[in-house]
Amino acid sequence: MEGLAYLVVMLMMIVILGGPLAILITMIPTRHILLTILKRIVHGFIIAMSLMVGSTFLFNAELPLPVHLIGLFGVAMAYIAIRREYFPEVRIIGPLLSQFGLRRNGSQGNSDSGEQYGPVMKWRRNGRSGGNDGHGPEGQH
Repeated sequence: MEGLAYLVVMLMMIVILGGPLAILITMIPTRHILLTILKRIVHGFIIAMSLMVGSTFLFNAELPLPVHLIGLFGVAMAYIAIRREYFPEVRIIGPLLSQFGLRRNGSQGNSDSGEQYGPVMKWRRNGRSGGNDGHGPEGQH
């Protein structure tokens, strides 16, 4: 019985920690191709485990509601990690909301600023300034 409890704890930790750990892995900058390949192999393994166990928790009808919610959390975090690593430029929610006249920042209507799907991104993904936003040596006025 003690071994079964350890197995359940390991499965729960795979689902709960797999997605956030994969999201953290996507934040590691890699410039060398071998490091990128290694990073994506580790990322893919973690995501595959999280999706497999999370979808089992989500779609098993015999489990209680909290376990279904943990499975939903695992699948959602795995989706976010996959989008961040492999498809960072794909926009799904923004274009759908713009079809209904909603913008990303909560205001309604279309913007004439040229940005179609929400506010202009001033900061890059790595947290550094783009240099054209008034912050830093290139952008000071």
